[in-house]
Amino acid sequence: MSLRPTHAGQNVLRSTILTCLLFLIAGCASTQRTVEDLPGEGRRWDHTGYDKARLSVVAIVVENTTGDAFGAGIVYDNEGHIITAHHVVEDANRVLLILSGGYTVRAEVVGADPVFDFALLKAEAILGDRMQPAVMAGDDPKPGEPVWNLGNPFGTSRFGGEPSVGHGVVSAVHRTYLNDATGRLYLDGIQHDAATNPGNSGGGIFNDRGELLGMNALITTTRETPADSGVAFAVPAYLLKRQAETILRGERPIHGWFGADSYKQATEIYQGGYGRLRAVFGTVSPVGPANVAGIQPGDVIIRIDAKEVFGIHEVLTAEDAYVPGQEVKLTINRAGREFDISILTGQRPWEFE
Repeated sequence: MSLRPTHAGQNVLRSTILTCLLFLIAGCASTQRTVEDLPGEGRRWDHTGYDKARLSVVAIVVENTTGDAFGAGIVYDNEGHIITAHHVVEDANRVLLILSGGYTVRAEVVGADPVFDFALLKAEAILGDRMQPAVMAGDDPKPGEPVWNLGNPFGTSRFGGEPSVGHGVVSAVHRTYLNDATGRLYLDGIQHDAATNPGNSGGGIFNDRGELLGMNALITTTRETPADSGVAFAVPAYLLKRQAETILRGERPIHGWFGADSYKQATEIYQGGYGRLRAVFGTVSPVGPANVAGIQPGDVIIRIDAKEVFGIHEVLTAEDAYVPGQEVKLTINRAGREFDISILTGQRPWEFE
């Protein structure tokens, strides 16, 4: 026996189905649904950006009197010039580039700016399909934006040629650091947290579009063996271009110097209970402009040529921009007394010159 609805039952069934459909349609029409990306699903580096960046980074192996060292470099132009950190190729007897696919090319140092930890190499051969000039970013990096790190950490490119890739964010900008031991000046640096280890020096950091933001030069670590701590610093692209073009014109990079071997940071407290950072002369070079002019350790810099400055970053940035031999008026606070003193700027020395 088959069970089939009667004619009346069919009408009831159709009515029920119609009512349900109308309910569903009404529900769909009245409910607004918003579909959102999960956190981290928004911006991703596509292969276009990666391919643009990876061919602009090469691994570097250096032979020197103590053995082999390694680092990375950034292809600057179609003529085979490579940007790297000076400390990567310092005292090099032989420099070898490792390219994508395991190809190797010899290179030589053609110019350097040890103060900025910058060196320019020239490859003896140009493999156009494996060496593409980096595209400089047109926009300044901003804290929080994604950053991609390409280099040769611990010499890993020896095992296949391809650069290693790390990912993170821009942590901060305008970080300036003076190495008291060597005199090297890292000006206007980009701080980031993409994994950075020995061998990343001289390699590039890139944005999502594969455009160069800067060159890795410095890491901060508390370990006896330097390794990634999430605090790395890169020289910004605009300074890399400036130094490269200066050397290619056959000129020597210049850096204004007031004569301090070091600066200390202090806080000036106002009557309202708040204050501003100030830069204080630390040790003063016995042969530098500051000592000749009578500046003493502990003198606080208030103004440079009538412009008020706050903190070491502003002082070092202003100082570097002066031409050696240029007269500068400093407003100094010494033991609560404020006065002006004029100095003739010098050329910032590097310890091993």
